[in-house]
Amino acid sequence: MSPVLLGLDAGGGTVRALLLDTERGPLATARRRWSHRAAPGTGGLGIDLDLELTWRLLCEATREALARAGIAGTDVVGVAASAMRFASVVLDARGNALFAAPNRDGRASGVAFELARAGAALHARTGHWPTPIALASRLQWLAREHPDLASRASHALALSDWIAWRMTGAAATDPSQASTTGLLDIASCTWAQDLVEASGMRGSVLPPIRPAGSNLGPLRDDAASDLGLRRGIAVAVGGADTQCGLLGIGATFVGAVGLVAGTSAPVQLVCDHAVIDPDARAWTECHLIPGRWLVESNAGPLGEALDWAAALLFADAAQPCTRLLAEAACSPVGATGMLATLGAPVSDPRTMGIPIASLSFSPLVQADDPERRRHAARAAIEGAAFSLRANLGYAAQVAGVAPRAVCAGGGLSSSPTWLGVLADVLATPLRVGPSAESSALGAALCAGVAAGVWPALEAAVRSVVPPHHGALPDAERAATYERIYGVWQRHAAARAPSDAPISELLLPELLRARAGGGVAAGFAVQPRILATADLDAASLAALRALGPLEHASFREAMRLLAGSALVEALEGVEVFLTEVDVLDAAALAKLPALRVVAACRGDAVNVDIDACTAHGIPVLYAPGRNADAVADLTVAYVLMLLRHLPAAGAFLRQPGIEAGDLGRMGQAFSQLRGRELGGKTVGLLGLGAVGHGVAKRVRGFGARVVVHDPFVSRERAALADAEWMEWEELLATSDVVTLHAPIADATRGIVGAAAIARMKRGALLVNTARAALVDEHALAAALASGQLGGAALDVFDIEPPGSDHALLAFPNVIATPHVGGNTFEVAAHQGQIV
Repeated sequence: MSPVLLGLDAGGGTVRALLLDTERGPLATARRRWSHRAAPGTGGLGIDLDLELTWRLLCEATREALARAGIAGTDVVGVAASAMRFASVVLDARGNALFAAPNRDGRASGVAFELARAGAALHARTGHWPTPIALASRLQWLAREHPDLASRASHALALSDWIAWRMTGAAATDPSQASTTGLLDIASCTWAQDLVEASGMRGSVLPPIRPAGSNLGPLRDDAASDLGLRRGIAVAVGGADTQCGLLGIGATFVGAVGLVAGTSAPVQLVCDHAVIDPDARAWTECHLIPGRWLVESNAGPLGEALDWAAALLFADAAQPCTRLLAEAACSPVGATGMLATLGAPVSDPRTMGIPIASLSFSPLVQADDPERRRHAARAAIEGAAFSLRANLGYAAQVAGVAPRAVCAGGGLSSSPTWLGVLADVLATPLRVGPSAESSALGAALCAGVAAGVWPALEAAVRSVVPPHHGALPDAERAATYERIYGVWQRHAAARAPSDAPISELLLPELLRARAGGGVAAGFAVQPRILATADLDAASLAALRALGPLEHASFREAMRLLAGSALVEALEGVEVFLTEVDVLDAAALAKLPALRVVAACRGDAVNVDIDACTAHGIPVLYAPGRNADAVADLTVAYVLMLLRHLPAAGAFLRQPGIEAGDLGRMGQAFSQLRGRELGGKTVGLLGLGAVGHGVAKRVRGFGARVVVHDPFVSRERAALADAEWMEWEELLATSDVVTLHAPIADATRGIVGAAAIARMKRGALLVNTARAALVDEHALAAALASGQLGGAALDVFDIEPPGSDHALLAFPNVIATPHVGGNTFEVAAHQGQIV
C-alpha cells in the first residue's frame, strides 16, 4: 500500500481531517462543525477559543476519516495542520493556555486604533495595516490589560502551530503564519524584534520560523492514542489555512491566482518578491513555497454571507447552502435583474467596519413566480463572484503581474453552479484541485515532505494536484456578465457612503448578540450528580463536565426509588436527575445537600413541587422531550387509517389464501382502496410541541393544516403553516382530527357525541394525548354507525384496556398501549433539555 498522509484543518466554521493516499489521491474527509463563545466581560468584542474542544474535534474527525477510508491508523506516515490565520494561542512554560482566541476576537480593537497612527509605516514593513485580530495587537492588549498573564507567557503561537505543538511538544511557526502577525519583516521573512519589544512582550515568546513541510518532530504517545495513529510518525510544520489551500489547488507559481472560498474569500496573487501596496489596502504575505510572496485583496466573509442567505431563504432544507446553489442553477443569468452585494467590493483593512450585504429587487418583476427564491439565490451567487472579480482586479493592479491562471478551492469549489458562474464572471477558465478541502489537502502535502515522500512542496503539488480545468467560461454568458458587472460596480460604489451609518446601527446588535453568548470557561462548583433518568452518551458527557456523575438508568436497573431507598441513594448528592422516582416532602426533609432537581418529564409529576419550593430547591423539567416521538406516531396512525393498513396486513394472513390466487387479489383491490394524505385537511386540537411536529410532518405530504388552540393566535398558527379555526368549524372542515391538548375543565370530554356529530361523515380521529379528551362510549357509537371512518388510540380511560374493550372489536380502530413517547431518542432529547 502506498503511504497515507493526514491533513488537519481548523477553519472558521469547520474542523476537518483529510486522508491522502500518495498514489490514489484523497481517500476520505471527515468534518465537525464548531462555533466559539463570547468571552465574559468583554461586551461582545472578545471571543474565546476552546483548545480542549479543538483537539477533541480534530481527534473525532481523524478517527471518522480513518473509518471511512477503511484503513488503520498505522498506515498513516505523516501529519500536519493548517488553521485560520488569525487565531492566536499564548501558553505558559507548562503549556497551559493563558489566552486563546479565534480569528473573530476583537478585544484588541483599542490597541489596533492606536497602532493605526503609524499604520502606513507598519504596513510598508509588515505587509499589514494594524488590525485587532493580528498577534501584534493582541500581545500588546494582553501586556496592557493582563500583565500578570503576559509575564507568564512562554509561547505565542498561531492555532496551526499550537496543533503541531500539541502533537510534538515542539514550538515553531512557518512564514505564512508569521506574516499575518504584524510582527514580521515581510521582505526578509524574519521577526522584527523592535516591533516585538514594542508589544510589551519578551521576544522569546515568538517561535522560530521554519519552512512549511519541515519535520517538527515525532508524534507523541498521548497524541497518537487520541488520534488513533501510530506513535512516532512525522509531524510537519504546517501553515495558514489560506496558504495551505494554495498548495491544494496548485497556485504555487508566479502569476497564479488562488481563490480559496470558504468562510472568508481571500484573493491571492503569487509574486516572486514582496510587493507593498502604496495605498495600504492589499496585504502582503508569505507563500508556503520559499521565495514566493502573495498580494491579497480580501472579499470578506462571503462564505458566511452565503450561509446566512441560505438559512434565510431555505431554512427548512437539510443543507441550506447546497439548496441555495441548486436553486441558483434554476435561475437565468442576471437573476431577473436582482443584484446582491455580499462582500467588500474591494478590500480596505484601514476601515474597521463590519460587513454589510444588500439585495436589490423590484416587487413588480416575477411577481407571479411562486419559486422566485431561486432568483434571490442566483443574485447572491453572482454578487459573490462579482466581489471576487473586483478584488482580483485590485490585486493584479498592485502586483503589476498579469494573472496566468486562476485556481479555485475551498468548500464552494465542490459546486458546479458556483464554478460555472465564477468562470463566466471572470471570463477565464478555472483550475480546481482534487478536493474541495484544499487547506486540509495542503496540510497533507506538508506532511508528505516531512515524511520523506517528496523532496519539496512543489514536487508534492505536481504529484497530487494536476493542472486541469474545473470550469470553462461561456462566451455569451461572459458577455452578459460584463454588462451586469459594470452596473454592480456603480451600485457598490454608490452604496458605500451609506454603509457607515448602517454599520452604526448594526454594531451594537452584533456586540449584544455576542455578549449574550458568553459563558465562563470553567465552573467553581463541581456538584455531585446522581442521574437515574434514561440519558444518552452525549448528555452524560455534558453532565460529567459539570461535576462527578453517577448514572443508574431506571430502565437498566429496573428500579423506582422512593422513601428510604431514595434517601439512601441521594445522601450527599447535590443534583438529582430523575424520570420516574417519587420525590416527596418526607424524603426532602432528610436530604440537606440536595440543591437542584431535574425531572426528565414533560411535567414534573413525580416531584413534590411545593416541598421543593419550601426547601429552596429549583425543579427543572423537559417540555417537549417526546414531541417528535408522539408526532411521528400520530402521522403513522393517519397514514395507516387512510390506507387501511391494519386490514391490509390481516388480509394476507387469512386462512385459505393460496399463492397466485388472482381472485383474492381482486378482492383486496376492491376492498382496500385507500386515500392519500396530500390534499386532505388535518385538524389539530392543540398547537404545542407535538402539534407543531404533526403540522410540519403532514404539510410535507401536501395536507392542509387547521388548528384550534385558545392560547395560540392566528399569527402564531401561521408560523406552523396552519390556519386557526374555532373548534366547531375545525370539526366540520377536517378529514382527520388529531388531539394534542392537555386535560383541563374546558377540554375534558371535548370529543363527545355532539362534537363527533359535527365531523364529516367518514372522518378519522387520532388521540395520542390524553384519554379524558374523548368520550369512549360516544366514539364506539360513532364507529358503529359509520359516522367515523376509523380511529387510532394510544391512550385509554383504564390502561391497559382489557382485551374485551368495546373499541378493540372494531377492525378500523388502531390501538396501542401508550407507546407514543417510548423511543430510544427520547433519552437524548430529555438529556439535552435538562
